[in-house]
Amino acid sequence: MNKIAVSLRGVLTLNFIVAVALPILVISVITITLLSRSMGEQVIKYNTQMASDLVTGTQDFLVTADAVIRQAAVTVDTGGFDNRQIQHYLDTLITSHTYLDAVHIVDNDGHSTFASPHHPSYSTLDLSRQPFFQITKQTGQVHWSTTFISQHTGQPTLTITRPTKNGMIVGYINLSKLNELTAKGDINQHSWAAILDTEGTFIGHSDRGQVYQRNHIGDWDFIKTALAGQSGTVSVKQGQDDYLITVDVVKPTGWPVLVAQRADVAFAPVRNTRNIFIVGSVLALGLAVFIAMRNLKKIFVPLGALTRKTQQVAAGNYNLPLECYEYTEINTISEHFRTMAEAVRLREDELRRKQGQLAKYMRTLERSNQELDQFAYVVSHDLKAPLRAIANLSQWIEEDLGGNLEVETQHKMELLRGRVRRLENLIEGILEYSRIGRIKAATEPVNVSELIAEVIEDLAPPDRFRMLVGPGMPVIHTERIRLKQVFANLIGNAMKHHNRPDGQVLITVNDLGGLLEFSVVDNGPGIAADYHHKVFEMFQTLQPRDTLESTGVGLALVKKIVESQGGSIRIISSEGQGANFIFTWPKVLKEE
Repeated sequence: MNKIAVSLRGVLTLNFIVAVALPILVISVITITLLSRSMGEQVIKYNTQMASDLVTGTQDFLVTADAVIRQAAVTVDTGGFDNRQIQHYLDTLITSHTYLDAVHIVDNDGHSTFASPHHPSYSTLDLSRQPFFQITKQTGQVHWSTTFISQHTGQPTLTITRPTKNGMIVGYINLSKLNELTAKGDINQHSWAAILDTEGTFIGHSDRGQVYQRNHIGDWDFIKTALAGQSGTVSVKQGQDDYLITVDVVKPTGWPVLVAQRADVAFAPVRNTRNIFIVGSVLALGLAVFIAMRNLKKIFVPLGALTRKTQQVAAGNYNLPLECYEYTEINTISEHFRTMAEAVRLREDELRRKQGQLAKYMRTLERSNQELDQFAYVVSHDLKAPLRAIANLSQWIEEDLGGNLEVETQHKMELLRGRVRRLENLIEGILEYSRIGRIKAATEPVNVSELIAEVIEDLAPPDRFRMLVGPGMPVIHTERIRLKQVFANLIGNAMKHHNRPDGQVLITVNDLGGLLEFSVVDNGPGIAADYHHKVFEMFQTLQPRDTLESTGVGLALVKKIVESQGGSIRIISSEGQGANFIFTWPKVLKEE
């Protein structure tokens, strides 16, 4: 009783762990992991979006400046303006666009022909040695210079140089607007945004002091990666704090854009949510354990009573009192148990009665089998004796008449003796068919290769008839005589029904695990598909018995032997294409 209760308690506890505790634990872990990952991805996505917005704002600023310079180049190339009009146009550009510090129209020799704001010294200004002049003249394309600090404004500046028909136009772009753009990325005191030039120096920062101090971070690994044109998010230690920094790149200048946020601040909501969920999961698991243990305790008491009743039924006591328990379901089980005990008693009485009948039937069956064996012996002896006498008499008559016997009469005598042999074979086949499955032969180790060799030797095929045995023939534990009968009938049929004296039979084997699949293939006349189901029936032959001496029992006997061993047999054949008989046979035949 205690052993049963402990085992059941263990099973129920295990079921609780598998059905309740484990799912809660797995769901909690998965949810916490996915939630942490999702919220972490949201933080990174938010920073990435801010970096993208900062890149977009910077690119829009540069595109606008480039459009102004392009329009100025188109205006200059159009011509039809005097010097005063050109100067007025340039002054208007400077006035209308505050980010333009200066605009110069430069001839092909590098001399500034017009400039705004105008200064007398510009008339002799030679820009031919400036990198922007040389690169633009060499490539004939728009050139964005590297950033520098303007001597006039003290702000980070760059030049846009665009070729014209007679030279080029140069615009000096004040980058102080970049500080306004980066200020939008300053979420709180624990974050900052910045734009760097291609050398890794700040040209825009939410803290403008970083720009004016010309702080340089170009030697940081992730900045080198950004300068190589790659974007992404990395974790970087700055001072005592870890920062989550998202990098993007401005086109066409190749400037890295940074959005940085202190990691502990960025992921604080993730940690808080995870801690809350962990506490909730632990409380839910504890509550589930408490409820489960309380309910299990209420089950074990009536279970003990039912166990005792089971022991009483096993001892033969079927008169059990009906008890009431706390749960309705257990009361129902108790009622059904009492009903079951009564049904067991009735069935036990019925079983004893039927056991007596079965013993009587077994004795009757045993007597019937003995009588059947005796009948088979009598039939075999009493039928074969007259048949042998008929055969002998026909032979004696033929010998007595000697030379007076006509050829046709001799032929009829041969037919008579052939019919006698056929009848003897038919009697033997029927008797053998009746024994299959009823009389078991002893099992023994059988070398199949040697067994097939014996069958071929007994059948004595013509010299030109080829018998091929495939490799891998096994040694199995089976009824030797039955397996030999199967091979003898299949190989003998292939020889008997072959339409050429130089035919061929191939025997192969395939291992199917617990079964062996044997195949007996010939290249004879084949069997039409309409007759496949008939060849395994008793007394069925595909040729007239007068044409070919056959009892029609052989394949029926094969089928019954194979199926009695737990195997199966089938045929693959078509007319004129030979026949393939395939049967399965157990590797080890269990003796009953």
